[in-house]
Amino acid sequence: MTQSIPAQPKATSDKADRHQRLLELIEAEDAANGEVGCGRDLGKGLSGYFSTRGVALDDEQLKRLLREHLGHILMEPDFDSITTQIQRRLESLVVQSLDSSSSSASLLDSTNVPEHISTAQLRELFQSQIANFFSEDTLEQLIQWSHQIIYKAVLQPRHTWSKPIWVLRGETQIYIVQETGIEAAISKVKIQYPQETGRLEVVTAGGILAPDQVISLDTNLF
Repeated sequence: MTQSIPAQPKATSDKADRHQRLLELIEAEDAANGEVGCGRDLGKGLSGYFSTRGVALDDEQLKRLLREHLGHILMEPDFDSITTQIQRRLESLVVQSLDSSSSSASLLDSTNVPEHISTAQLRELFQSQIANFFSEDTLEQLIQWSHQIIYKAVLQPRHTWSKPIWVLRGETQIYIVQETGIEAAISKVKIQYPQETGRLEVVTAGGILAPDQVISLDTNLF
């Protein structure tokens, strides 16, 4: 009695598996890089995704506009923060354009948000770079979000933020210091405690303890 040979998998099934695997690889790569579209199964929107995943604003052009209008109020860290937030909003709009079921976050009443940079100037800047990728309505959304982001930065410039707290560990001592950056924190410790000549290890930054760290200080020292 002859044994029947199992049927080979259908070519269409193989193609579907390869397509799914490609999507998973793309999503994993984007998740690792922090890029738009990470973790999404774009399905039939794959071709659209490839055509829009590289959409980005020219940071320098935007910063030039910010310096021109807000250089007397804000500093370079503020401009970096604004451009980063606007780029992230742009990326979220890219994802929404590929997913019709997604809903955008609600905008504040635009009448309550001052235009520190005119709508006309923002529209001209955005249209010159990304108009081909979005509808006019989406472009208007990005402009309104930009007004909000800029307004919030003006209300609370980064140079007014409290300096982060750093906890540094030497060979025998723990030092707690408030400074703008790690280099400044180490320098302050070395100046006030010149006897500390060894290597200082960062235990915390910005008030967040490093993983698995517990800091214990003797209250008799205070």
